[in-house]
Amino acid sequence: MTAISTLAAHGGTPALDIPGPHYQWPAVTPGLEEAVRAQLHRSLSDRDASGVIGEFETAFARFVGAPHAVSFASGTAAIHAMSRVAGLRPGDAIIAPAYTFLATATPFAFDGIEVRFADADAFGNVTAATLAGKLTPAVRAVIVTHMWGNPCPMDEIADFCRAHDLLLLEDCSHAHFASWHGRRVGTFGDMAVFSTNQKAITTGEGGVLVTACDRYRELALLYGHYNKRCQHEIDPAAEYYPYAFTGMGLKHRITTLGAAIGVHQLAHAADIEARRRAVLTRYTTALHGNPVITPAIVPETDSDHGLYVLGLRFHPERATVSRDEFVGLCHAEGATEIDAPGSTRDISPEPLFARRDPFAPWTPTPPPPTDLPGVAAFAGTFLKLPLWGYDGDEPLVAGYLEVLAKVSAAVAR
Repeated sequence: MTAISTLAAHGGTPALDIPGPHYQWPAVTPGLEEAVRAQLHRSLSDRDASGVIGEFETAFARFVGAPHAVSFASGTAAIHAMSRVAGLRPGDAIIAPAYTFLATATPFAFDGIEVRFADADAFGNVTAATLAGKLTPAVRAVIVTHMWGNPCPMDEIADFCRAHDLLLLEDCSHAHFASWHGRRVGTFGDMAVFSTNQKAITTGEGGVLVTACDRYRELALLYGHYNKRCQHEIDPAAEYYPYAFTGMGLKHRITTLGAAIGVHQLAHAADIEARRRAVLTRYTTALHGNPVITPAIVPETDSDHGLYVLGLRFHPERATVSRDEFVGLCHAEGATEIDAPGSTRDISPEPLFARRDPFAPWTPTPPPPTDLPGVAAFAGTFLKLPLWGYDGDEPLVAGYLEVLAKVSAAVAR
């Protein structure tokens, strides 16, 4: 810890004086600019994935270590495709995390599928035990989110799903570089989705469904791509081949410019991972012994972090201020990207999850309350800040560390 000095909020000099924004991703390098420019001259359309969309999917499947990848316009669209591909329908139920970003669960609710919400562990994740408490005869699937880059305990969750004959779906939106006991997340379940909306691997907007199942891949194509691509890539002997021309009636194709960004990102994935992992290590080392905040990271003996953000646990019993006051003090010091997230929270009270008829009037009815002590404990103490990962990020990395040390020293009991 640094020597205690006057906080900026109390008239002192801010520890960080760098104009914002402090985090932009991806890093717009000459190479990325050239990749986008080249695609502009190559084509703005790729209807049959013979161009950059196919290249992106091939590279993404290789990156994850999955046999198949199908791209979509967003991670939300990819999760909706996953729901349809799984064959879920009104009358069925799925168990989902209560603490997550809304799009983990909203596509199921959109179709009138019951979402049963499971509690969280100390890292914001579901476990086999929290899932077990939500089982009913209607439950046909489980979806897990690897929150903030921390992988869920996938061995026990996979065993739980096998024991109860449940489909296992993974939301890997925060976890592009994560693994559990040496195995990449996204490869434990029947299907997985990765968001590429300004995540560690980005396409600007986009999402990718990965699977080892040929049938699931072909149904995903029907959901989002239709016509030329489906007629070319779906087995003519499949019972659903007559739908190749129309698909399921929707199009959720990623843009070619987004795919070009993704191809460029994946070509530099090793460099992105190395830099972000170095920043993560620097923060976890520097915060060792901090009495007010500690990294909220699954131990490395179990996992590799997904490198989306750095999660921190605020310890109110060790501080003279609340979590929100701590964030305000950090902002006053110039570290404006330190955040107590609002969009990612307990989503179980949202009225969408009380709907069972997708065509019912939009008259909100709140779901019955759910006791989720783990979610309350985690969400009430969690903070996050960026994991930078590009040339020129050093002043921000050092500056945010200085702010955290300064504010923590000033408010520690």
